[in-house]
Order: sequence, then structure tokens, then C-alpha cells
Amino acid sequence: MSDQKTVIVTAASRGIGAACARTLAAKGWRVVLMSTSADCETLAAELGGYAMRGSVTEPADLAALVQLAMDRTGRIDALVANTGHGPGLSEVKAGPAYGPDSAGHLLDIDDVDWHAALDMYVMNVIRLARLITPIMMKQGSGAIVAISSKIAVEPKPTYPTSALRLALHAFAKLYADRYGRAGIRFNCVLPGLIENWPVPEQALQQLPLGRAVKLTELAETVSFLISDVAGGVTGQSILVDGGSARGVR
Repeated sequence: MSDQKTVIVTAASRGIGAACARTLAAKGWRVVLMSTSADCETLAAELGGYAMRGSVTEPADLAALVQLAMDRTGRIDALVANTGHGPGLSEVKAGPAYGPDSAGHLLDIDDVDWHAALDMYVMNVIRLARLITPIMMKQGSGAIVAISSKIAVEPKPTYPTSALRLALHAFAKLYADRYGRAGIRFNCVLPGLIENWPVPEQALQQLPLGRAVKLTELAETVSFLISDVAGGVTGQSILVDGGSARGVR
């Protein structure tokens, strides 16, 4: 087994996932990537890693991803569990009318969409944790970072299904309690407005930094959390939102 550490990154074809893959590869990690598009394969080839096409909501794809990492590298030292936004958003349901002023919009989200969002935001991480935890326990160490969202702690009517992400934060606490003594850490990162997301200038000016968070800034936070220097950090939900969250936690 190589001494080079291996990290799995999901939804790694662009945006947050691709930024994390690039940053981690530059720091010496061997990357194993997955996304629904072939772009992850192109990126993996560029970074000297491995990739497969698949969906985080398909358990068989997650199992194949873990197997790919073990077959090609013989180890899994970290997981960056990244996903996009799930269903139930304005563009899915009712266009611009689906928002804080549309009567009944929240209750119009059906069971299928709530369950699909649960799969995308929470269950994929739990399923991956089931698969990689025995590997990390055998190795004696490991780190998991789940990409959540600031919206989980400051819910917005336009992104209602993101409320389910709070379950992921609670799972991180439970996991940290159970597997901390095995040398495995689990943290969540909560992005706010990111530079690759189209945001009106007026909205940006309301942020304490006056700008969106850079993808590289978010990726560096993830890199810190899976590194040995963050060995004392586990079970935490860390905002990377340029200071825009108003609550005190």
C-alpha cells in the first residue's frame, strides 16, 4: 500500500467538488472522484487520480466508488462528501411564484421530493460512512467532511428542502462520539454565497466581506479539516459564508 494518502471527493466535476479536488491534489493527496458527468474523469486524469461516473443517490455507485479507491490505491484516508441542491426549489416547483409570498408553497412539496432531498443531503453521506468506516478503523485514522449549506442554519423559503441538512449536522455529532476514539473525525462545512453562484451585486454588498467566498477559500477550509493539524476538530459544523450568518452559535 502506498504511503500517499487517498481522498474521495463526490460531485467533483465542477464548483466546490472540483476546487476541493484541485487543492487536495496540489497538497499531495491522491484523489478519487465521482460525478454524474464525464468531467470528473477529465479532472482526475489532469490531477493524476482516478474517477468514475455515478450518482451520490445511487447506493450501488457509492459502493463502486469505494471499491475503485481500494482497488487503485489500497487505502481511503478521507472523504469529501459534496452534493448539489436537491429538489423542491423554485425552479422545480413553480418558478418565480415559488417563494416566501406564495401561499402554500412549502406544503406543495410532495413526499417524493422530500425523500429525494433526504437521499441527496443525508443518506448518501451515511451510506458512504458505512462503507469507509471499517477501512478507516483498520487503518487507525480517517477524516470525513460533508459539504452542507448555510441555509441549513438560516432556512430560506426558496430552498426549503435544505432544512433536512440539519440531520446531517446531528449525524456528524453522533459519528464523532462513536468513532473519535478510533481516530476518525467527522465535520460539516457550511458554505454561504460562493463565487461560482450568480448573485446580484446588491446582495453581495450586504455581506460583511462585500463579496462572495472564493472556491479556493472553501477548498482550503476542507483541506485543513481533513489534515492532521485539525486533529482536535470533530463533530463541528463550520460556516464558510463570509460572516453573513447572523446567529450566535
